[in-house]
Amino acid sequence: MKTIARVLFVITLAACCCMALFAQDAAAPAKSKAAKSASQAPAMPMLKPAPEMAKLIKTLSGNWTVAEKMEPGPMAPNGGTGKGTAKIWAGPGGLSLMENYQSTNAMGNFKGAGTWWWDPKAQVFHGLWCDNMTANGCDTSGSTKWEGDNLVGTMSAPDPSGQMMTMKFIYSDFKPDSFVMTMEGGPDASKMQKMMTVTYTKAAAKM
Repeated sequence: MKTIARVLFVITLAACCCMALFAQDAAAPAKSKAAKSASQAPAMPMLKPAPEMAKLIKTLSGNWTVAEKMEPGPMAPNGGTGKGTAKIWAGPGGLSLMENYQSTNAMGNFKGAGTWWWDPKAQVFHGLWCDNMTANGCDTSGSTKWEGDNLVGTMSAPDPSGQMMTMKFIYSDFKPDSFVMTMEGGPDASKMQKMMTVTYTKAAAKM
């Protein structure tokens, strides 16, 4: 009886081993097929910048020196001048435009940074601008768009005293090595006056 029991045990053990091996062999092709399918899955296509974004990057990108002329007003009662630098470059994938700006003028040391991107539904550029003279630190209001040969942006933001102002930025006079930005401001769009003119000149060209 013991011999028969041992024989049955050996047969049962062998059968279990065969079933396990068969299961592994059956699973191997499935795993291989899944791995192959994953490796052949199409990659997500890379996004391409809109033509409007590509134009903006081509027009404004570069390392610039800036010359500021401030008109007499609340921010600078006697007017004044300033100078500094600006670096403007394409954001990740060319889908945005970024700027670092710093200058010294009648108000002191100014530092700002901004990002712009194209909104295909609204057909305008939106932006985020942060500086050390904006009451909230940053602002995302307003929009920018091409008006003929000029790039025109508008926004509403609090001035250093906390009062809301409507601002208008006009980029014009584009040349290979320079362009001009004129800033206007007022309590509303009907009471705007020129506040500042900034001339951008490519650093390499000046050297």
